[in-house]
Amino acid sequence: MSGFMKFFYSIKTAQWILIAAALTNGLVALAVGVSDNPPGLILMYIAIACLAGALVWTWRIPRRFWILLGLALLAFPVGVFLHNLFYAFGTLAAGNKILAGLLEFLEVVFFITAVMVAGPTAVVALIGGIYTSWRGMTGLTKTNRSCRRFKESFRISDKFLFELLKLVRQSASGANLQPLKFILSNEEITNQKIFQTLSWAAYLKEWSGPEEGERPSAYIILLGDSELAKSFQYDSGIACQSITLGAAERGLGACIIGSINKDLLRESFEIPVRYEILLVIALGKPAETVVIEELEPGGDYKYWRDDRGVHHVPKRDLEELILDFPDE
Repeated sequence: MSGFMKFFYSIKTAQWILIAAALTNGLVALAVGVSDNPPGLILMYIAIACLAGALVWTWRIPRRFWILLGLALLAFPVGVFLHNLFYAFGTLAAGNKILAGLLEFLEVVFFITAVMVAGPTAVVALIGGIYTSWRGMTGLTKTNRSCRRFKESFRISDKFLFELLKLVRQSASGANLQPLKFILSNEEITNQKIFQTLSWAAYLKEWSGPEEGERPSAYIILLGDSELAKSFQYDSGIACQSITLGAAERGLGACIIGSINKDLLRESFEIPVRYEILLVIALGKPAETVVIEELEPGGDYKYWRDDRGVHHVPKRDLEELILDFPDE
């Protein structure tokens, strides 16, 4: 599937509706007139708000909306200042048609930014920020899905990897032994060493793993220090949840991988025998859509990918998870 088709199929129905509403309102606004015409202005504001809503529809992270809100609020005074500045320069350059035309164009652009774009965008950002913040952990755990295709060109900094491990450090540990150790990788050479030791998505039989350009930008290798503890299953589970939730909060995707060629990985990084290789967490900017499906009683629990590349994950109903024993 071509990149354009992947992009086309990634646009959700709600986004198409918002885009159609934006075009409709925008065309009607232009037809009735926008300049000094309240109905036209209102329609144009609605059009811009719909377009902004379509662009941010898939956002699930409050931080993004608050950043957008700050930029939208800043756009008004900056836009007004630059509009007036280019208007003044245009007056001075009235004798040069080309320069005057360019300055007039910039004057109009910043006028539209300040008066037309900033307000509707700020409203959309405020609503989105409140909604995603209100959803809290419910929204975050829904966003925190295993991601197996990434935008490999997106770089993950050492600082961010350290921030994820700070979350682990603050999390619970069995008997507070804190036996986990970590190897961090965000460089192409070490990433490749790790990638060649991993197996991906056992249920997707015809897919051998992410291609070049879709591979993770970083990895965290989880190790158990056998001189501190003999069992690591609880600590590793808690650590993985902390790391993946922290990644999801920042709009990144993660995949916990247990199918590892441990001998090759140990050899590649010269990992001493005292450290048991537990899991590898792949990290990056998601390049796929993952959705939760309701698992019907007796249905197939295996995840699957449709012809549009959307990854579907069946989940059992809550009532199926809760056991209700009769009182004696």
